Amino acid sequence: MLDLSWCVATAEVLAQDRALLAEVDAALRRGVQRAGPHLVCRPGCTPCCIGPFDITPLDAVRLRSGLRALRSIDAARAERLQGRARDAWRRLEGDFPGSAGDARLDDDDEARERFFRRHAGEPCPALDSTSGWCELYAFRPLSCRTFGLPVRTAGIVLGPCSLGFRTAQPAEIVDATVEPDPDDREGSLLASLAATGVKGDTVVAAVLAAAEEGARWEPCSRPHP
Repeated sequence: MLDLSWCVATAEVLAQDRALLAEVDAALRRGVQRAGPHLVCRPGCTPCCIGPFDITPLDAVRLRSGLRALRSIDAARAERLQGRARDAWRRLEGDFPGSAGDARLDDDDEARERFFRRHAGEPCPALDSTSGWCELYAFRPLSCRTFGLPVRTAGIVLGPCSLGFRTAQPAEIVDATVEPDPDDREGSLLASLAATGVKGDTVVAAVLAAAEEGARWEPCSRPHP
């Protein structure tokens, strides 16, 4: 049973997050243009949507905002998505490496990786298996947005998706490399959330499974206690 009793005033954080996403998406569009046919991402290509992974509190608040937006235009679709999330969370919470009560991952990287490997076949609940499309695409985590291209972050270059760039020359990979958040605006927003008490990584299923009232990532109009 999830016990997510916190609420956070996130209007300003979400406004700044939208500006961050605009910057990230612009950088990614430039990378996509440079990558050309070496980037094979498309609707229906879903290997990167299978298996849990850690997301930040900012990702979580954004996902909850997306779920609320979906519910406002298609309540039945939102309920189906949340049903998938609850089913997934029931499968995951038994050996969740952290506090399952508030769905907060421990800082033990090795324990996280063991957990992710054990559940590597678990589809993301936001994935529509019929269309192969993310139902919360505009609100997806930053790691989802940046996956596919080679990405530079904190001075480290993360390689591209293994399905793409197979015939690319090293210089082409370098040319397609993007740095989507060079000023670490995400870090500043995470610090703002942490100041309200919303901190700790989690997983998508837990975020989307939580009831609307009282979920600690739920955007609302009153400050976090």
